[in-house]
Amino acid sequence: MTNHDPDRSAAAVPPGKVSYGSYLKVPELLSLQSELSRPVHRDELLFIISHQVYELWFKQTLHELRGICDYIDQDRPLRAAQLFTRVHAIQHLLIDQLPLLETMFSVDFAKFRDHLRPASGFQSIQFRHLEFLAGYKNAKVLGLVGDDAAARKEMEDSLARPTVYDHLLKFLGRAGLAIPAEVLSRDTTQQYNGDDRVVAALLPVYRDIDSHYPIFRLCEHFLEFDERMSLWRFHHVKMVERMIGGLGGTGGSSGAKYLYSTLGNKLYPDLWAIRDHLGGTYGESAQST
Repeated sequence: MTNHDPDRSAAAVPPGKVSYGSYLKVPELLSLQSELSRPVHRDELLFIISHQVYELWFKQTLHELRGICDYIDQDRPLRAAQLFTRVHAIQHLLIDQLPLLETMFSVDFAKFRDHLRPASGFQSIQFRHLEFLAGYKNAKVLGLVGDDAAARKEMEDSLARPTVYDHLLKFLGRAGLAIPAEVLSRDTTQQYNGDDRVVAALLPVYRDIDSHYPIFRLCEHFLEFDERMSLWRFHHVKMVERMIGGLGGTGGSSGAKYLYSTLGNKLYPDLWAIRDHLGGTYGESAQST
């Protein structure tokens, strides 16, 4: 019988075996925060770590969205929905991280902000990949990669790929919904602005969710993802405004003014528009069809 000692620490790692630090590359990770201010401002470390963490969560979100596309292509909507649950949790973290940045006074940020020029969050290639895959297509942002030909090619390829919503539309077509052929074959480099015929095709799903629950649940996950993206944008722009007011961004953008212009963007207008058909006379119209 094994003698279990609850106070005994874990055994020492044998030479040449993987450890916590070597597996997670902790020494390398902790070496990646390099302040530029001189003398170093103590809040610059918080600024760097917060944005590095964002990039890691962007990477994970992209990984999950690609997995969602794979499951949708396999006609496994509930497995895709499970990954969306994880994405929503990440989105929650992204929003909750903003108050941590706001513990930094704007007067302190101003003391090292000029050292960041011309770097800017607008140049986050991962976030642009995320926007493209999520459904926000804007070819103008390709110029943000500058003279890096390889990065520009990567961005152009990303812009051209179908969005996660395009994968959903094709799945809906395979499931028997009347999705127009021209919607299924649309130019995926362009922003999708919705189609009344898609809304009409989805109405039977929303009129009888018990019979179409996997499709309904997946569509609602898309809507939640869209909503949380908007919430993150709103909290982000308020944080930016709190930090720099109406000043332009370090990368040359108009700062909060530009960010405000993005708040009304809807990634999946069909799923928002269907709400217009669910009130008042909805029940009567559903019974008469």
